[in-house]
Amino acid sequence: MLSRRLFPITVFVFAALPLLTGCSATTPSFNTPPLNAPALAPRANSRTSKGAEAARRSAETKLPAPENVTPPKGLFTVEPYLQWGNGDRTNAESVTLCWQTPDEASGVKTDRFVSEIRVGANGSWQKSEAAPVVLPLEIPNEAPQTIWKSTLGGLTAGSLFDYRLLQDGKPVFAGRARARRGANEPYRFAVFGDCAAGTIGQKRIAFQTFRAEPDFVFITGDIVYDRGRASEYREKFFPVYNAEKADPAVGAPLLRSTMLLAVIGNHDADYGNLGKWPDGLAYFYYWNPPLNGPTLAADGRNAPKTSGSAAAEKALAAAGGENYPRSASYSFDYGNSHWTVLDSNYYVDWNNQEMRAWLEKDLANAQKATWRFVAFHIPPFHSSREHRNEQWMRSLCPLFEKYKVDVVWTGHVHNYQRSYPMTFVPTGEPDREGRVEGTWTLDQEFDGDKNTRPAAPIYVVTGGGGAPLYNPDIQQKPSDWQPFTKKYVADTHSLTVVDVDGTKLSVRQISEKGKELDRFVLTK
Repeated sequence: MLSRRLFPITVFVFAALPLLTGCSATTPSFNTPPLNAPALAPRANSRTSKGAEAARRSAETKLPAPENVTPPKGLFTVEPYLQWGNGDRTNAESVTLCWQTPDEASGVKTDRFVSEIRVGANGSWQKSEAAPVVLPLEIPNEAPQTIWKSTLGGLTAGSLFDYRLLQDGKPVFAGRARARRGANEPYRFAVFGDCAAGTIGQKRIAFQTFRAEPDFVFITGDIVYDRGRASEYREKFFPVYNAEKADPAVGAPLLRSTMLLAVIGNHDADYGNLGKWPDGLAYFYYWNPPLNGPTLAADGRNAPKTSGSAAAEKALAAAGGENYPRSASYSFDYGNSHWTVLDSNYYVDWNNQEMRAWLEKDLANAQKATWRFVAFHIPPFHSSREHRNEQWMRSLCPLFEKYKVDVVWTGHVHNYQRSYPMTFVPTGEPDREGRVEGTWTLDQEFDGDKNTRPAAPIYVVTGGGGAPLYNPDIQQKPSDWQPFTKKYVADTHSLTVVDVDGTKLSVRQISEKGKELDRFVLTK
């Protein structure tokens, strides 16, 4: 019983500690394998290996090689990449193909784009039924550009498909990807955050992610450093995650072959002074998640704050379209899991009646899902010195417990941390610094090996995606950790790889050089 497995501990809130002036990683204490070490083992498919999955995999071996297309020089400012869009299971599977070009005024013809898909070895190319959505990106002091979004529909759950983009009837880009896995299929996903900082660690994590062959990737915020600007995306994000080849010194072609989703972080949202950074808040026109989140108040509450330039605000609204500012919180289903994605930045009040009602309804409606995940940027529990007092998301823990959330994925703190399964009872609202006092209760019998059924949610910080690492000096000092911390790794960049097979969830933490740093299993 729960009461026999959990051990209550009263929270003592620590005073703020000074920030470190040096956050670089120390030399790992283990012998790391070379960057070309063997890739992760293939995902399990025991439940379907004798059925439709085996037949489909056999058919996929007969697929011709993907079409090789070299984009014309100067056509794209952002090459095509895949996004979730507003697709759901009420209709046939679909994804959204996005790209960006110079404005027509630059002399590049961009008015005759057509997207096509092809499914199966003997399939023929089928044109998208609807014309692309076209949005202007007219940032002050920058050359005007055009954002394009095309729906690739009619897909079969779990199947590979080829896609290509034509201009004036001529292919200008091509790729291959897989549609969302069905509810009865095994699948693999990767999670990391705090990533596009232009570092070698970022590129190595992109490379290791590609080698893991996930069905989708989730980024836990602080997507682009330092200010979430369009110029930073074009410099540090797209060249790494949409690279032409997989190479630890370059990155990998993830965006064109794998679905990526993300949650907005503080570096993505805090630079709304559009007079100073007119291309800020680029999250809202580069990312296209489902638009099923809470309806935001007309007075601007619970949305990023903007200032400084009416022209830049107008440009942001035009480029963001229906995404701005609603797309910061949303939910989606994948396989047998439900994900609830929350904007955890300072301007969002999750104690607001309307916001909390949306969250509770979303979690309540997810009770038929085998696995329930919540993802946001700012962690409620961690042991690093940085961001110690930013605890306001602790106020939601009772809801996570009530609706049986399995894992809460976060970033913000630039390392990897895993908590014991734990409950938390707040004794008040956040103070001026964001601290939340209360009592936590730990399930210390869960070990993720022999005992694989936790009595409460597990909180995972996976913020080692590329930004400078936090507090590696305490990695070997568990006495410096908070009592709820079970695992702490801060001397290397890393990503989380999760295999889901029915009622079994296998989690591994992988370093930038392919070393396994942590492993645990959940079962139901």
